[in-house]
Amino acid sequence: MERKQVFVRETSGLIKQVSLTDAVMLNLANMSIGIALFQSISPYITQGGVLWMASLIGMFLALPQALVYTIFNRKVGRTGGDYVWISRNLGGIIGTIFAVAYLLESTAFYAIISFFSASSINSALLTIGYLNHQNTLIYVTENVIVNPYATPTLQQRLIFYGISALAFVIIVLINILHSKWGYKLVTSLGTFSILTIILAMIIIAINAKHFDSSVIPLLKDFNVTVSLNLPKTILPYSISLPATLSLLPLFSLYTYPWMNAGPAVSSEFRGDKVSKFNVFFSLLITGILVTLGFLEMDVVGGYYFNLNAYPSAIYNFWTVAMALSLNPIIEWILGLGLILWNYFVLSYGVLVFSRYVFALSFDRVFPEKLSQLNAHGSPVYAHLLDITLTLLFLLIPVFSIDAAISLYGASIVGMLYFLAVGISAIIFGQKTKSRLMKIAGILTTIYFVYLTYEAATNPLFGFSTTSGVNIITLSFVLGSFVSGIIIWSVTKYMNLKKGIDLSLTFKEIPPE
Repeated sequence: MERKQVFVRETSGLIKQVSLTDAVMLNLANMSIGIALFQSISPYITQGGVLWMASLIGMFLALPQALVYTIFNRKVGRTGGDYVWISRNLGGIIGTIFAVAYLLESTAFYAIISFFSASSINSALLTIGYLNHQNTLIYVTENVIVNPYATPTLQQRLIFYGISALAFVIIVLINILHSKWGYKLVTSLGTFSILTIILAMIIIAINAKHFDSSVIPLLKDFNVTVSLNLPKTILPYSISLPATLSLLPLFSLYTYPWMNAGPAVSSEFRGDKVSKFNVFFSLLITGILVTLGFLEMDVVGGYYFNLNAYPSAIYNFWTVAMALSLNPIIEWILGLGLILWNYFVLSYGVLVFSRYVFALSFDRVFPEKLSQLNAHGSPVYAHLLDITLTLLFLLIPVFSIDAAISLYGASIVGMLYFLAVGISAIIFGQKTKSRLMKIAGILTTIYFVYLTYEAATNPLFGFSTTSGVNIITLSFVLGSFVSGIIIWSVTKYMNLKKGIDLSLTFKEIPPE
């Protein structure tokens, strides 16, 4: 078979325009520091568990995976990143099934994040409203942009849908108009989002002495009562290792394992240093900011105050920073930072989704049209597929909030996907006689076997509940993998009719 029959064309056509900063920002969005410091992890703390210690442990356990991604990135840096690594080491059928399942899970996740971003808008506006006694803001949060996790009316859900859909369409259009603009959008949103976290840390540190006088009244406005007689210690009197380790699944749900965004666009990297450093820089920045954020909360608020206040989900790093800012302008800057973290995540998702679709199309798994680029280097049809799927998934929370929340449990697909990457690393290490890659692959595989088990059995993940497996989540997960099997079977048959043996595609590395 001639090479021209293996792939859609001789070169991908994508432009080498991604700087180290761009790649790091993609990964930082994927590891969602700001969302982790919001309501994602802290409400689930239990007696003796220490959030910042769990963060450090999570970062340490992610090091083998970071090494796997860095080695693969430098040896096989191609569009689609880990999809290419899985499909070339475990076979085309396995790569396709896992990639399709991961894409569906990711699209559902982006849609749900987009819809529930209303939670950050509600929290920011309500906090500012209470702090400044602005009845207009309070009215808006109680009647228009309400807390989506409560019981919004159909009209309020439609408002969420409209806001979410409009934001998503704008992000996609920016990417379609020029691929470079998509990267600049991610980097711009990321820079602002990271700076607001640093600003929040500075505010909490310099105004720590005002903690009781500023935070307690805010909590009372939210009808949250916490005793002031609790010990002001940084650590619990008795640190519980099991309670601390029980927080790891939550960190894996939101932060450290999600380092595949940069590598997914690695054929567009501008220079070798991007492949060499982007994953480890991202992991280090995430580890520092998340750990310091939770540590600072224990230093300023005290461990026992936090233990009692965190479960309210009202009290968190962001609301404390706004309360301690003592300045309406800074409050709005911090509130905007919290809100934009969600759109930072969406902007990376739009870009990276298109690259996975592009890679599958380039391998002839998806229709060739999806790897077609416009005059500005953007895979326009891949973006159109993204927006179609996302707007459809966005309808789920309009009709059922419970069904939407159930889709968070589909993160088990991500754990299985990373498990496949670990196994691929072992095989690749064996082929290339790389002892380092084999060891890193083995450690990564062991870790994701554990996280897959946690994702399947721990109610915090949402796949299972105290009464059994969530049927909605299970149906979605099984449907995702079945979709991959169907797509592989159909595309293999259609390519054979054209005289193309698809299995030969996965014996070669795609061209850049």
